[in-house]
Formats: sequence, C-alpha cells, structure tokens
Amino acid sequence: SEDFKPDGNWVNTYRIWTCHGYRESGNYNVGFLRIQKKVGGESDTFELCVKQTVVQTDAMLSTIEAHITCLNNEYASPVKWQVSSHFFGPRGKSLDTLSTAESVSIEGETMIIKAGAGILHRQVDAPLTSDWSLFEAAQRWDVGEARHLLVTMLEGLRISKPRQHITYRGLSQMEFGSGVARLYCFAQLGDGILPTEYWLDERHRLLIVTSMNKAYILDEQAEKAIRQRTEQLRKSYQRVKSARRKKS
Repeated sequence: SEDFKPDGNWVNTYRIWTCHGYRESGNYNVGFLRIQKKVGGESDTFELCVKQTVVQTDAMLSTIEAHITCLNNEYASPVKWQVSSHFFGPRGKSLDTLSTAESVSIEGETMIIKAGAGILHRQVDAPLTSDWSLFEAAQRWDVGEARHLLVTMLEGLRISKPRQHITYRGLSQMEFGSGVARLYCFAQLGDGILPTEYWLDERHRLLIVTSMNKAYILDEQAEKAIRQRTEQLRKSYQRVKSARRKKS
C-alpha cells in the first residue's frame, strides 16, 4: 500500500515461486507466505502472524501458522511463539495424524519447547533471528552502509542455523515493464543455507527474497492464485482417480 511504514502495522503477502526447468517453462507458483506485523503498546516488542501454504504432490496442501513475539531490534529476535503444522489431502480433508503444534519460549540462550505433554530444552546462540523474522527486520535496516550482521537463524522456528552473515550489497536499477525501479539489496551467507538476497524498494518495502531456484515475490493476489490452482489440481486428481477405477 502507499502508506506502508516498516515500523508500523502492515500485511505483506508473497507468492512462492520455483524454477524447475528453463526460463520459459518449468516455472510454478507453489504457495504463498503471508506475514502480518502488529505493533502494540510496548515499544520493545511486536507481533508477527505468519501463514504459509505450499501445494504438494497430488494436490495435497502443507500449511504452517505461527504467532511470534519479537524484540524490536535489528534482528527481530523471536522471544516466544506458537506454531502449528497441518496437511490436507487431495479432497481437502485434514490429515490429523500428520498435524503438530508447539509453544516455544527463549530464556537466555535456551529454547524451551512444549509439544504435547513433553518439554524439550535446546541451546541456541545469541543474537537470534528466524527466517520469517528477517522478512520484517530487512525492511528496517539502513541502506548505504557497509554493515555486517552475524546472527543465528531459526529456520521454520525450529532448526538452528548459526553463523549467518548479512551484508548490504548495494543499489541496483531494475526494469519492470515499461519503467525502472531502484532496489536495495542485502545478502545472507551462512552455515547450512543457500545464499539468499533481500530486495527492497525505496520505501523499504521488501519486494523479493531469492534463494537459488526459489523466490518469494510480493503479490497481494497470491492467496487467491493458490486457491484457484489447488482447486484445479484437485479436480485433475479426481479425474485421474476416476479413470484408473474405470480401467480396473
């Protein structure tokens, strides 16, 4: 939106795009990622509400939802969160045996995970961030500085990826349709990840996150597009199943 402010309330929705072939073919929108930032009365924390849906084989859906309390620092460090994962079959029915849910808090350098009746303790190195936190934090970083961040990232709010190096790469002129946009780029290199780039516009709105053959592209129609694709895939799946039954 035109009134976007990185430190205010906002909702960014991204289509998840992958390339499995050449530029002209083999490219798909496989899901969406929606991140909503909520600023409360306390200036030292804010909330992130995350929903990610990915279309799997045979029109199955994988959905992750998370509610995260983050520190208002340059890493958007998560301090506590609830996250759940669900799978839906080709008929849209929830596959409850595959569902998971957990509540997590950070105390010092210990991650306390409550899942079902069990409690796990894991050590994590500070400063801490998460892959979804970086979608928010990148929008507040200063551009034009030769800055360097060294941080531990929680991938999917669970898998620790230490020694993540984030640097400012610079300003680039990009052609979009008939116009030219000025985009700022931050690059992330680190243990256990593919190189990742964060591209921001002049309002510091995160437009694109790229990593090898996958990209998150800001698109407010992303959820609608995935709903339509899912419906098409489910109809196709049912036609194939019906044809196989007739042959047998």
